[in-house]
Amino acid sequence: MATLDILIPHYNDVEGLDLTLRSIAAQTWPGEMRVVIADDGSAAEKLQAARSLAESFARPVTFIENHRNRGRPYTRNVLLDAMDSPYVAWLDVGDEWYPEKLAIQFEALVRAEAETPGDALWMSCHYHWKWTDNQSYRKKLQKTDQDQLRALLIGTELRAYLWTLLARAETYRNVGWFDERLPRLQDLDFFLRFALKGGRILEPGVAEALCIYHKSDLGRSADQIRQCNAYIFDKYRVLYNRYGQKFRRTRLYHMEMHSARFAANNFDHRLANEYVWKAARARPRLFLRHLRRKGFRP
Repeated sequence: MATLDILIPHYNDVEGLDLTLRSIAAQTWPGEMRVVIADDGSAAEKLQAARSLAESFARPVTFIENHRNRGRPYTRNVLLDAMDSPYVAWLDVGDEWYPEKLAIQFEALVRAEAETPGDALWMSCHYHWKWTDNQSYRKKLQKTDQDQLRALLIGTELRAYLWTLLARAETYRNVGWFDERLPRLQDLDFFLRFALKGGRILEPGVAEALCIYHKSDLGRSADQIRQCNAYIFDKYRVLYNRYGQKFRRTRLYHMEMHSARFAANNFDHRLANEYVWKAARARPRLFLRHLRRKGFRP
């Protein structure tokens, strides 16, 4: 049995898969690993190219096909079923790890498990956030020393990104399935359920970013983002209410502004304006402060 499974959902992005696999090949961690790629119904030529990459990879690869496009949460559930090693890490196609990521995280996770045996732990890390149309990098911190449920709902100092994680396979199984009603934000739902079950998210205590998120809003539906945000809000309404009315209204404000950003970046300015005005109604004073800083731009 391999020591580590690396789980990768893929759909029609062979160039991104190549980038991702090269970052795995560059890892300095010396343990045994198996890469598991689940293809979510890619076009025939893309599927064949992805298979060729997998077959030529220097590490063992298990390649799974959905045969038709079922969506990211379904594919992640396929990957959950495929876990066969005691430790598991996730990596999305098009994103990459720095060479020391696994080595640093394994050392920190083993130390944390020794200090608190039996606890459900996820080892996250700081990362670089790089917009695909911009050459600059911005380091994002995973600040774990706080109320993690509240921080995940806010999503600025602790973000729900699976590809930052290293953990025991059983800690993922104990969360349950990814919610297939969430084409987006299923990571956030998964993290919230982990934390609600008593799980703790850690970071290894190094200042460096250990991976890169190549981020883009292009081609992504603002309405879908808003629908998923609304679903999360309804699903965890009791949790939002725990932190008070101001917190709840502020989160609604940011949900609308988040959707406005996606619409604006996809050049649907009518829809962007619609979401901006909804945000203004949710938190008028907060919107006025935004207006003074950035104008009407979300």
